[in-house]
Amino acid sequence: MHEENYSLMEKLRVKLLAFPTAELSVFDKGKKKLLKVFSQDKVEYVNDKPDILIFLTGGSERMAISSVQEYKFYLILASSENNSWASATEVKAWMNQHNISSMLIDFEDEKTVELINDFYNVRNGIRRLHGQRLGLVGNPSDWLVSSVVSPFIMQTRLGVEQVDISWNDIILDEVKQVAPDFTSLFSSENSSELFESGKVYEGLVSLVPFYKLNALSVDCFSLVNQTCHTACLALSKLNLDGLPSGCEGDTCSALGLMVGYEVCGVIPWMANTAYINGDKALFAHCTAPANLYKKFKTQSHYETNNGLALSGELKGEVVTIFRFENTLNKIFITLAKVTDHPKIKNACRTQLEVQLTNAAQDYFKNRPFGNHHLILPGDWVQRLTLASQLLRMEVKE
Repeated sequence: MHEENYSLMEKLRVKLLAFPTAELSVFDKGKKKLLKVFSQDKVEYVNDKPDILIFLTGGSERMAISSVQEYKFYLILASSENNSWASATEVKAWMNQHNISSMLIDFEDEKTVELINDFYNVRNGIRRLHGQRLGLVGNPSDWLVSSVVSPFIMQTRLGVEQVDISWNDIILDEVKQVAPDFTSLFSSENSSELFESGKVYEGLVSLVPFYKLNALSVDCFSLVNQTCHTACLALSKLNLDGLPSGCEGDTCSALGLMVGYEVCGVIPWMANTAYINGDKALFAHCTAPANLYKKFKTQSHYETNNGLALSGELKGEVVTIFRFENTLNKIFITLAKVTDHPKIKNACRTQLEVQLTNAAQDYFKNRPFGNHHLILPGDWVQRLTLASQLLRMEVKE
């Protein structure tokens, strides 16, 4: 899991709203009620630039709309008392008319505590993305006709800078030692090939401090075609280390790995859509973050039969599947039940079969954003949905 540095976390800015002549006792009473909702170390009460609007009474509509900004997302909290919900409904309608994104919720609902906590983590995760650097080693694979994000869009939408790096900047022949935590994590009867995978890991690791990288996307097929060695184990270990790392030079998926890590605390598995058959989908790829496996072993790489890749079973009885559209204006998110961990010979080594909803079936068959999708064990739909609203992305399922 992503170890949050809470000293770097910004508090949520909360504004309490009541009718203009309301006495201080109205606000004091409201704060006491909210002790059940907010962790006090995560919020501060403010008069301007709020993230959350809390309606204590009716008659507070004008004050509310004077506090909001276009292009922001707001949580609106209301209750059944003192015309709070009526006032919040009027403001929610005004926001919709003025293209201001918001979510209206009952602050007495037991699920609100989890929602606020998720909002806190998502908002800080999106903030941390700004200024991060994604290293693209090599070029995107030729077949990725719908999965390359313009560096300009990447910078303007997420605040992430693309750093172009050549494979020639990594002198693998000069790597003489491999970290013990790499060789102890993986095992193979072919010790020399395991060492070659370790050299790729060490080479990629060396880029991080030099280029000040926060993530990687690697043109892995040019490496295996030139050297007969793979980056699969290296990428799995880098993800375990907490550095989001994807393959095939797919920058769209790499950004998804980064967002997944920052808002959910887990780096997802980047997988091929191997087939869709009715309500069943098979996802497969030759690597996943090592911490997402129940168990795994090394095998040769599927497409080339060279080097080493990972084969194993992923954790979780349900998984969250998501993917950005390459303009970063839309995101697909769905929750799926795991039905099998197949071992089909003509697909990448790690495989996962899931059961799709009707809406997800329609997406994959009729309007997919591309091949690669990102998979997280567990239910992360709420956090990813909140992230999409903060980023002003349209959610598709």
